[in-house]
Amino acid sequence: MIILPSPLYPVLMLALGALLALLVGSFTRSAGAAFLLAGQTLVVATLLLFAVPTTGAVSFEAGPALLAFSPFSNLVALMLVLLGLLLLPLLWAGFGPERRRGELAVLLLLALTGAMLLPAANHMLSLYVALELLSFPLYILCAWQRDDAKSSEAGLKYFVLGSLLSGIMLFGISLLYAATGALDFAGLFNAMHAAPSPLMLTGAVLILAAFAFKLSLVPFHFYTPDVYEGAPTPITAMLAALPKLALGALLIRLLVGPLSGTTAVVLGQGLTILAMASMVVGAPMAIIQGNLKRLLAFSTIANLGFVAVPLVALASTTSGLLVAESAAGALFYLFIYGLTSVGLFAALIYGNFTRIDDLKGLGQRAPWLATAMGTLLFSLAGIPPLAGFTAKLLAFLPAVQGGHTLLVLLAVLMSVIAAAYSLWLIKVMVFDAPAANTTSLNTAPMQAPGLDVVIGFTALLVVLLGLFPATLQTLCLAAATAIY
Repeated sequence: MIILPSPLYPVLMLALGALLALLVGSFTRSAGAAFLLAGQTLVVATLLLFAVPTTGAVSFEAGPALLAFSPFSNLVALMLVLLGLLLLPLLWAGFGPERRRGELAVLLLLALTGAMLLPAANHMLSLYVALELLSFPLYILCAWQRDDAKSSEAGLKYFVLGSLLSGIMLFGISLLYAATGALDFAGLFNAMHAAPSPLMLTGAVLILAAFAFKLSLVPFHFYTPDVYEGAPTPITAMLAALPKLALGALLIRLLVGPLSGTTAVVLGQGLTILAMASMVVGAPMAIIQGNLKRLLAFSTIANLGFVAVPLVALASTTSGLLVAESAAGALFYLFIYGLTSVGLFAALIYGNFTRIDDLKGLGQRAPWLATAMGTLLFSLAGIPPLAGFTAKLLAFLPAVQGGHTLLVLLAVLMSVIAAAYSLWLIKVMVFDAPAANTTSLNTAPMQAPGLDVVIGFTALLVVLLGLFPATLQTLCLAAATAIY
């Protein structure tokens, strides 16, 4: 009799739910039935994840070193499913009846399945399969509006470049195997610490390049503004939340495990360059954008540069406490950023906002929406006492303790510049007069049911997690001490 580990149940639940939603949508031709089943699947998966440990030691393994479920992977999976629950109403409300299909919910569940498997990967092959399971639904979703040239371009661009970087990652994995004869994380860890070679370092650098592309780090960011603008807004929200959290968590796992030691020091130097370039490019470029989605794309680039700051500290230290604090700070930041992004993109869908001028006079037309968006933008800017400020504090402190003071000073300076576009948007909403052709938002709740709940909930959560961050901070720190 085969007994499956309990952390595998939520993953299986999502995969089974995706198949059932596909069948239901195919036989009933009802998108509502598929979305309802997907929502129920996400709720059950969330309840199952509450039953697995997010503290303690690693106690569950699956297959011949293919997957290793730990409190770290369990906490990341819980964060991902919570974001998935918030994204589902965006998928429903973000498409008109002619484009709203049950397959949207199916692809969300499949992407979540791959995302949940990534932080539990314990072998380079399972890592690659999980990454492709996350990526392929996103390729399809980016091109969902086939009669829209920009959507088709976004899907094609993301697919071609993503496939290229997947090939580069495979080449890096093959170099690691050629140098070590191992693909499981334990074997790679032993080989890296025994006698790292130039071949190993080359393979590790190629893998880091693939991660930098998926995380939109400069200079691998060039696709991001076009894809964010061209993809349907709900899909842009998915791109900003799910892959960033899953891949950031996996990078933490790699830097602590198979790519640690001398290799991690080299990768840390590369991450320093990527972080500096992303912050310097992302924050100033966001200020000059007129399109809201392009602005948020450059904001993503800058914020992922901020996330790379604690990863630099993690890669360049052997202190167990500093490693845990760095990993916890990066994980905390990734979750808060994903939460804020979902709320902001939900607001764009709710008001059908595309350009900054569309926000003029929002404080007069819809005070509650302006308040919620202002709260999320203040958090994105890192204004205390909101969660964005706590996230930056937890991310930058380990880097200061690790001796990366200049990098942190640059991050603080770029944070000030990044705050400019958040404050600018708030100024437009509060002080600018509405445009003459601006329409009312009174019918928005009927056209986009559930979005007002998502917007209000995310805004409330960034306030609560800013005022009372201890619970989430403790969970992140406990999970970061039990990655392996």
